[in-house]
Amino acid sequence: MDDTSPQDTASSRFRIRRADRLRAQRVKRSYTVFRFWLYGMVGISSEIFFYNFVRIARDIPLLEALVRFRWQVDERLPLNDIWDTPAIAAYGQCSLWMFAVYGIASLCFIEPLFRRLVRQHLLVRAAAYGTVILLFEGVSGALLQELTGYRIWYYADAGAILWGMTSLYILPIWMVTGLLTERIYRELMDPALLEAFESPLPTTTEETEASFQLIR
Repeated sequence: MDDTSPQDTASSRFRIRRADRLRAQRVKRSYTVFRFWLYGMVGISSEIFFYNFVRIARDIPLLEALVRFRWQVDERLPLNDIWDTPAIAAYGQCSLWMFAVYGIASLCFIEPLFRRLVRQHLLVRAAAYGTVILLFEGVSGALLQELTGYRIWYYADAGAILWGMTSLYILPIWMVTGLLTERIYRELMDPALLEAFESPLPTTTEETEASFQLIR
């Protein structure tokens, strides 16, 4: 005969539901950290690529209009000669501070904007992303200057605004950047990927081999 009282059963169910909620919160935090890390790494990699793209685009008439901005680094840091390096060297550079800048911009601004504007036209979303990134670039650049004593970046062109930390000329680039970030976010929120993230890692050789079979 089961001598468990209804009160004990209800309490047990409550504890299970509470444990599930706590686990869900841990998974949510872990996935947020993962997205921040991914955005930061993609941002740093993209910046290195971007140096090369700009250097090449300035010599192509159809693309020159997109790269009219003059992206520079504090003169006390002997880094601006990178624009004179040969394209074949495929050389780029990036401050480690940009990891946090790209992570915060994507996680705290692009993701919420996408959720709010998901039903809006692509051009509306692009304009919103570009404007927000432009403003964030200006503010974060000024804050980093106060923090480090150096201008980690600044713009030396006629479109420079917000203490010279951003430029109207780069707005189209930031619009496209926002759309690309949106695409990454949409892929990251795929239910199948979320389910895989919540699943435990393989603990046996058989489970590991089964996982390999899924991706072949």
